[in-house]
Amino acid sequence: MADTPSAERLLAIIELQNAIAAAALNADEVMRVVAERAAFLTGATIATVELVEGDDVVCRAAQGASQQLGQRKSSENGLTGRSLKDRKPSRSDDGTQIAVPIMHGEYAVGTLGLGQPKSGAFTPEDVETVRLLANVIAIPLHRTRSFPRPRYDNTHDALTGLLNRRAFEERVNIELARRTRYGQSFSLALLDLDGFNTANDRYGEAAGDELLKMIGTILSKHTRVMDACFRLGGDEFAIVMPGTGFDGAKILAERFRTQIAEAKLLEGAVTASIGVVEAGEETIESLAQRADEALHADKASRPKA
Repeated sequence: MADTPSAERLLAIIELQNAIAAAALNADEVMRVVAERAAFLTGATIATVELVEGDDVVCRAAQGASQQLGQRKSSENGLTGRSLKDRKPSRSDDGTQIAVPIMHGEYAVGTLGLGQPKSGAFTPEDVETVRLLANVIAIPLHRTRSFPRPRYDNTHDALTGLLNRRAFEERVNIELARRTRYGQSFSLALLDLDGFNTANDRYGEAAGDELLKMIGTILSKHTRVMDACFRLGGDEFAIVMPGTGFDGAKILAERFRTQIAEAKLLEGAVTASIGVVEAGEETIESLAQRADEALHADKASRPKA
């Protein structure tokens, strides 16, 4: 759907950003100005900015619309709901409406929406133009507004619900200390998704995010209560397996690999490489390095597509 805006439009957007910065406009003023400019550049008759508040979206700017400022509606319905859920631009089947998410970090916190183009239908260039303008709105929102965060934001990954890197480092250090004091073994598996970047480019970021969520579900479902699963970042995951030696950990790792392969994620375009090591008398740095080396060895041993 994306199509690079013309040089004239890009220049107009840059000039708008500079003017906003020079005038030190507040967030509400930015939303109003951007809605007006979006309508002008695309030939839209209607432009609105709606922000998420609880289960609703609230109109915070309106240009040529019957919708009133402050008006609420469900955040799950229509083109707005689809754009918020997918976190990507949406266009109606007849091309007469656009909704583009306004992103605050990983979260879609609102939409910039257009309707009734004078040309009859919005083009892919219009969609990309609105996406860039939505980013202009996002900048002051980062500075002036607070949006909800996941309850476990300090220790859990917002996308997958798995534990994050900070929690991983804490847990591994605990297990290393337990091993030193009580002699209790544990193993570490690092999991990396092969073909993820290519598939993400082909199917889009929203599909890539859904795939990562599925990986999180698979790992949570097929690990034991005593095990802990982590998303370290990007498409890299880790599983800490207390009381488990190398052989047992390899069996569990192959189970993860099989479940991921059988899920045929993104038409089977994504598979998993897994490196497994049993912890010794060592630091977290040396353990992680050995696991990373095992991961690369497993990746090298697998047949190339």
